[in-house]
Amino acid sequence: MNKYFMSLMVSVIFLTNPVKAQTIHALADIEQTAFLYAAAEAQANYDNPQIIVEALDKRLRLQQCEQALQAFSNTVSNTLGNRTVGVRCSSPTEWTVYVPVKVKVLQPVVVAARSLVANETLSKADITLEMMDIGELRQGYIQSTDRVIGQQLKYPLSMGMALPPRGLKQEKVVRRGEQIILVASAGSMEVRMNGTAMGDASVGEKVKVKNSSSKRVVEGIVHAPGVVKVTM
Repeated sequence: MNKYFMSLMVSVIFLTNPVKAQTIHALADIEQTAFLYAAAEAQANYDNPQIIVEALDKRLRLQQCEQALQAFSNTVSNTLGNRTVGVRCSSPTEWTVYVPVKVKVLQPVVVAARSLVANETLSKADITLEMMDIGELRQGYIQSTDRVIGQQLKYPLSMGMALPPRGLKQEKVVRRGEQIILVASAGSMEVRMNGTAMGDASVGEKVKVKNSSSKRVVEGIVHAPGVVKVTM
């Protein structure tokens, strides 16, 4: 009986020793590797990014990696918002873990200062700058109020919502048949003449103008309401 008991004990010790000898890799090390990788990518393009790493399941048991962990990502363009960072071990046992990570970047963004309706022409009082996580703004964002003033909304916008570039349409500040100021510049010299717009255009767009004196038609770029610039 005693011999059987001793034999049984030896068998149990022999079977359990390999498991005890296998060191489990610390999950905190895996999470830190993912954190550093995501932070390095974000810091290459943005100031003061916030990196939030989701804790791995504590039941995860991975053999201790004998080499430095390797982090990687299958995402090429988007380094913001919710994403995953892969962490790989190559020796002695190959394993890969995908760590959920969120990258937040707070920047000033143009938002609606009040509820706005479609086709409304925006003024300075209609907009304001607010710190927002740009990774959450899937439709894009605008950071300059000057770019927004004078433009029209394509659709309604609630107070506090970011103004997406595609949701804006520029107001036509030059209309066909209108009398405009034609500014011709050559180096530091500038000559102003009267002209007639041959089409509708917004700021930054090209438009043809007939010189009132010479009757010559030239093409220029709308600089401001009623003002078209031509480079000679």
